[in-house]
Amino acid sequence: MRRVLGLAVGLALIGAALSPPAPAQATCTIAAVKKCQGRPLIDIDVVVKATPHAHPGGRVTYALNYSMTWTPSFAPYWGAFWVGGRFPKGAQAPSKATFFDATGKKLATIPCRRYSDGVWCDTGGQVPHHGQIPRQGKIVFIVRLAPKAGGAAVAKLGVDSFEGLNEAEFARHYSRKKSREKFCNHRFAKAATTTVDS
Repeated sequence: MRRVLGLAVGLALIGAALSPPAPAQATCTIAAVKKCQGRPLIDIDVVVKATPHAHPGGRVTYALNYSMTWTPSFAPYWGAFWVGGRFPKGAQAPSKATFFDATGKKLATIPCRRYSDGVWCDTGGQVPHHGQIPRQGKIVFIVRLAPKAGGAAVAKLGVDSFEGLNEAEFARHYSRKKSREKFCNHRFAKAATTTVDS
């Protein structure tokens, strides 16, 4: 009996040694950004305003105003855009944001989700404006500060821009991860500070 058990164990060990290793499981949530050559084709000016004062656990409203300048080109090109960034440490991040055009008209409520580099809201297919977001507009975010927040609550918000897409690529509406792998990425962001009153 001992010989049989010993033989079985030996065969199991040999089988394990000959088996191919299991593939490694990827844990990275954000892909490497594609290298960009030269200046952005789409230049974006951003201005971020925040509620100037709030109490710990209080609500803070952020208004992100943007204005785009597209480089003239004989060949048409498209862009894909996410808006958001990093909110104050410990704050309850937004699950949605509100999109307005330059006149103040509400265009859409867009979904937001957390990534390893902040909270970003996808504008693709969300804003009814000829397929693209308007070249000027405003996005409003509402967050709640941490109950023990104090001092200065700083957010850095802006637009994550992916440019140089053709019409078919734009229509596919790639994920943010895939967009970072395939297209040139520029980020335009500014900081805004809220004083937390005790």
